[in-house]
Amino acid sequence: MGKLIRLELFNFKSYKGHHVLLFGDSYFTSIIGPNGSGKSNSMDAISFVLGIKSSHLRSTHLRDLVYRGRVLKTSRINADGTATEVPEGETQDPEAESGVQEEEQDTRTSTQRADPTNAWVMAVYEDDAGDEQAWKRSITSTGQSEYRINNRLVSAKQYNEALEAENILIKARNFLVFQGDVEAIASQSSKDLTRLVEQISGSLEYKADYDRLKIEAEKAAEDQAFRLNQRRGINSEIKQYQEQKREVDNYNRKADEKDQAVVTHVLWKLYHFQQMVESSGAEIQKHQDELKEYRRNVEAYEA
Repeated sequence: MGKLIRLELFNFKSYKGHHVLLFGDSYFTSIIGPNGSGKSNSMDAISFVLGIKSSHLRSTHLRDLVYRGRVLKTSRINADGTATEVPEGETQDPEAESGVQEEEQDTRTSTQRADPTNAWVMAVYEDDAGDEQAWKRSITSTGQSEYRINNRLVSAKQYNEALEAENILIKARNFLVFQGDVEAIASQSSKDLTRLVEQISGSLEYKADYDRLKIEAEKAAEDQAFRLNQRRGINSEIKQYQEQKREVDNYNRKADEKDQAVVTHVLWKLYHFQQMVESSGAEIQKHQDELKEYRRNVEAYEA
């Protein structure tokens, strides 16, 4: 399991200049301290370097994350840009008290104090193989983000893809639990919790593919059911045709048997007729011979 080795900050929020936060070899680290000591800003720094938008870091613009010096309300801004403490009981500049041009005054004093115009946060991460990776996100003087991995300049897309390879999903924010998230999660419905789990696991990114494949699967199931009904109908027709064929074959067989029986019967009759003819011919010949003998006897007697 990978772990965060250290966090380096430069002019990020309340951290002026270069600061290094060491986390040691432990897999569990707590950052404690009184209010205003920078605990939340260190959390924001981790969120920032891992690609979270500025709107989730209690800021409107990226420039708001760059360190800006603050002058107490009990101080007076001199012409040379320095601040002197106002003695107790003495009023401040009416313009500052009214608050009408407070934002312009803060911008003017920030320029006069030469506040930093850029900042960066670098997280040194040790992966499962024990190799260190340096992830760095900077805010340029133009208020844009710049991304580097191991000091190599990359695009925001490449930066996010490299984080996803380490199972750090920016959209799902599966690596941070912000203040109020636990209570919000506990009060969510089962449907929302399911969606949250899908976000954290990264499966939500495949929702479009899942929906498309689900539609295709349903269509394929419908086609399969239609084909199955067609097959059943065809099988029923085949059985019907097979039964009809058996009936035809049986009829043809019976017809052949009948024809054979008729032929056999006719031949039998012809045979017996032939026998009768032959027998009758012999009788006729015998009677003719006898008749001839009688005639000879009669002729002999008369003579």
